[in-house]
Amino acid sequence: MKQIIQSRNVHGYFDGLADLYGSNTVTRDEQRIVLPPLVGEGAIARMKIRPGVEVVASDMTLEEDWQLCIEEDKLFEITYCFSGRSEGYLKGCHFITREQAGSAYSVEDSEVRVSIDSKTRHQCLEIRMTPEQVLDYLADDCARLESWFAQEAGKIRPIGDSLALKRAVHDLAASPYRGALKRLYMESKIMEIIVLAFEEPMRGSEPVRGTWLKKRDIERLHATKQLIVDCIENPLSLKELARAAELNESKLKKGFKELFGMTVFEYVRDRRLEKGATFMLTGQMNVGEAAVAVGYSNPSNFSAAFRKKYGCKPIQYVKDRR
Repeated sequence: MKQIIQSRNVHGYFDGLADLYGSNTVTRDEQRIVLPPLVGEGAIARMKIRPGVEVVASDMTLEEDWQLCIEEDKLFEITYCFSGRSEGYLKGCHFITREQAGSAYSVEDSEVRVSIDSKTRHQCLEIRMTPEQVLDYLADDCARLESWFAQEAGKIRPIGDSLALKRAVHDLAASPYRGALKRLYMESKIMEIIVLAFEEPMRGSEPVRGTWLKKRDIERLHATKQLIVDCIENPLSLKELARAAELNESKLKKGFKELFGMTVFEYVRDRRLEKGATFMLTGQMNVGEAAVAVGYSNPSNFSAAFRKKYGCKPIQYVKDRR
């Protein structure tokens, strides 16, 4: 099944889907599309936060693979996938959005192609806004953001894997309020997500003063940091990381500590604990299962490390946040 949508503004994507399948108005700012049985089961909902900012939430299982061709005008988008996966092309570059992961991109007068698998539950959250609105939210960093938009136009980048970001996305998807208060709450979460999504790029764009590291070394260390995140369920050894970064082990250890303020081991440990916390918070795993999933052979060691980082046992941590 293939659909072509011309999105002439931030709100055009959902409007195009509504033209195809119809929509129900929940409130003045909320609309909901219930998929016809021949297309699949589920719904796509939209919340207009303000002109130029909206949130689109999808929860659906398709009967056939869905291929969307979206002709976007001017857009900045953050996408987060709770379940299922999607893939596509932007300016000839292939991208995949996996479960429990997100990405961000900025485009202007570009065609975005997205493919969603059938027979699989697809839960996705999209924050769609104009680049000008992002600059308005982060006015103090306007110059660096404009530089980022210029450099990253037409590229899709992962938005990180921090527990704070995951929690903010889940909060946005499950707003406890209604009406104007709901819109205000969601906008506050959007601002939080944008800050967290840009935290790494903005830090990476700052010059590293007084360092012995060369520009190429810094790029390799950032790539190593991302590799650690990508392989967090099956962590690589220091030797394997050094080989992938094309650095010797000594330079990797020393450079990583200087650039990021923590050792490779400390960073791996923190990411593993954050991943474990996410598994438990989303209800996918209990403590023992989460420990094994992030590489701990002994759940007691996982619990001890977790308590040292978060100040409480894993069970109490999950209980306090549900």
